[in-house]
Amino acid sequence: MSQSSVPLQHLVDKHAFLTLTDSRTLFPDHPGEGLPLLQVNSEHCRAVIALNGGQLMSFCPTGGKELLWVSPNCQFKPGASLRGGIPLCLPWFGPHPTDSTKPNHGIARTAPWQLSSASQNEDGVCTLVLRFEHQADERFAHNFSAQLTIILGTTAQLTLALSNHSADSFGASWVMHSYFAIEDITSARVLGLEGREYADKVAGGKYFTQSGPVTFAGEVDRVYEDIQLPVTIEGHRRIHIEGDNCPSVVVWNTGSALGGQIADIGPGNHSGYVCVERGACLGDSWRLAPGETRQASMVLIPE
Repeated sequence: MSQSSVPLQHLVDKHAFLTLTDSRTLFPDHPGEGLPLLQVNSEHCRAVIALNGGQLMSFCPTGGKELLWVSPNCQFKPGASLRGGIPLCLPWFGPHPTDSTKPNHGIARTAPWQLSSASQNEDGVCTLVLRFEHQADERFAHNFSAQLTIILGTTAQLTLALSNHSADSFGASWVMHSYFAIEDITSARVLGLEGREYADKVAGGKYFTQSGPVTFAGEVDRVYEDIQLPVTIEGHRRIHIEGDNCPSVVVWNTGSALGGQIADIGPGNHSGYVCVERGACLGDSWRLAPGETRQASMVLIPE
């Protein structure tokens, strides 16, 4: 029997650092009928992972503060887009490029993923491997798989491997849509993008040049391409976001007006998060040949 076919509870029971729990236990005040969740407890950190979407929901280094934000109105139900943590948007980011009836941000973020393996090394660092398989259908006409490797220590590393199992090449855009917890959006800044060109989705996709740090006086929705260096969130603390083969950086906050209109964010809740995302979209998007696998990593480093 392959490890990927081992029943989930049996695989979890093999590891003292790993627990199978649910959203009603860990997020008791949130709406929805509930979802199973994996909880990691080690000497280095605590973390929570939803198999719905293959989504890291929580990462808190030992003795530190929670890095990720989950909306108080996040709907924990099967097939939902979970508002918070690090959703995986693929094989397209944003609206579908040719068909507006298809779901925003692709099909993987609302699909069930499978825990393929789990391990802990001698230093106490934990590794979980999640996998998603797609058979060609009307939503996406190519066979592909996605594997997410999550390495949790004093930092969190997420490595995405995307494989084309079809006979034709296809284009793919993707983003690790990270929601970071902050105290107040009005005092947050994003450093490392100064002088870089960005597509401003609030302005209809027009391009501008970033002047100084990114700040948040209202709605911000920007895509920066060909970014090779880390970016940093600065507020009540600093969080560095490194990317390897993740050339796109998306910076997003709804602002008060739009956030209040989105049911799973809600009035006033926009103030508690900022999205700083790594991936490959717009001109950075990937094209995978038949049989090709491409890989990219994002690392979260709290100060």
